[in-house]
Amino acid sequence: MTRAHGLHTHLLTRNDYQAMLKGRDTKSVSDYLMRGDYGPLLEGAPAEYPSALHLAKVFRSLLVSRCYRLVGIAPENCRVFLEAYLERFLVEDMKRILRAKHAGRVTDKGSLIPIPKGYERVNLQAMADAASFQEAVGTLAKTRFRGVVDAVSVYEKYHFISIVEAFLDKAYFDIEVRPALGGLPGRPAIGEMIGTEEDLLNVKMLTDLRARKVSVDAVRALSFKPANLTRGELAAISGATPEAIPQMVAKTRYSSLAQPLQDALESGKDESLDRVVRLEIHRRTKSVIVRCADTFAYVLAYFREAETESNNLVSLVTGKEVGLAEQRIQAAICT
Repeated sequence: MTRAHGLHTHLLTRNDYQAMLKGRDTKSVSDYLMRGDYGPLLEGAPAEYPSALHLAKVFRSLLVSRCYRLVGIAPENCRVFLEAYLERFLVEDMKRILRAKHAGRVTDKGSLIPIPKGYERVNLQAMADAASFQEAVGTLAKTRFRGVVDAVSVYEKYHFISIVEAFLDKAYFDIEVRPALGGLPGRPAIGEMIGTEEDLLNVKMLTDLRARKVSVDAVRALSFKPANLTRGELAAISGATPEAIPQMVAKTRYSSLAQPLQDALESGKDESLDRVVRLEIHRRTKSVIVRCADTFAYVLAYFREAETESNNLVSLVTGKEVGLAEQRIQAAICT
């Protein structure tokens, strides 16, 4: 925990983001970050106008280094959980490969999170080299994520990539994270954090797919086991029309999400729904940092904050590269 507290002081502050938002381009962001932990990794960046793709590789490399550094010094029972939790990086890489297949693009290897040697539990190269989306999913048939193969028939009916992504998330929590929770110090707070993320991703998935007119039966098959929601609340949300889902959420412990969810639905933008959920997870993670500073839950909260920083920076440099206004970029980051 002491190491996590020290590393947390290295994370960027709201003032850092404000300074970078006012910069003109990706080079101004790169120059600003040279003074901190990113400096050694940025030394190889092009002298003029480093691309957002190059900078994103740097951000993800530091994220992986920060997290696995703590895994290496954690006690055995904590280490097993942290390794399971960090399978989320592998899940994200699988999603990126499958999104490329869905769109008929070649996977850009530079867009993937660099999984350390010894932790590559899925052959991502084989998945990326597969000739089709279905073949790429098929490479998971002999892995712990083999249940995702069952998503192909639903995907082929509706042709939404978010269907397969929901299956991956479900497998991640059911197979990797939940079984590793037993015997952890600070178990209640950690269980709350994991459960909150499960519930909010559930709400996001249900809202997204119901808005796309996916059947109630299909979305219920995709949903996770409820953590802090009751089965009745989850059933009400999954059975509601998209317009009524915020009203259902308002009756749960996640009532603060209801109005932002309503706004996201009215905007009709996928990224708005994603941002609403990310912000709520971020807000609740901040609460854990304050309440559980002396427990193992703080380590998990640090991982969450480090991941948020990496995603924020990717959004920031991508926005700068395509010339988005400062307000648009600010709306895409969590601080």
